[in-house]
Amino acid sequence: MTPKFNTATSSIIRPATPEDLATIFVLERSIPSAAHWPESTYRGIFRQQDPKRIALVAVDKLGEIEAICGFVLARLAGHDCELENIFVAPQHQRRGLGSHLLQSLSAEARTLNTTRIFLEVRESNAAPRALYEKSGFAITGRRPNYYSDPVDDAILYTLRL
Repeated sequence: MTPKFNTATSSIIRPATPEDLATIFVLERSIPSAAHWPESTYRGIFRQQDPKRIALVAVDKLGEIEAICGFVLARLAGHDCELENIFVAPQHQRRGLGSHLLQSLSAEARTLNTTRIFLEVRESNAAPRALYEKSGFAITGRRPNYYSDPVDDAILYTLRL
């Protein structure tokens, strides 16, 4: 994948590297309501024996300094792509970066011959749901009481590619 520049946010989207994992882990932990994966799961993104994944990061360039301000992770299985995690740092939200990450994920998934991207999200998580719907995802189901702490339904979304 060629890094893609987003003029609205002055950031680029590029493939994640193993060197990005520490920052990805810190970003994910900075939001208490985020789905927290063990560090070993993040390290598995780059292991050959683990499922194939698409891992992209959003990077802000401040002169010579690069700062990761968001990421998206998705697992591939046949012609399906499951969006597992997407994150934009709070100070970078509401500037189109989440949309840019989703567009980049869709483009990469298409090059790998996937036919759909699917995901699940807490019903109460309004901002991501609005982003998914704006990006063309359609509600395809519900899992009652799927999440705990607090209890919440999972809303299932699919984007046909």
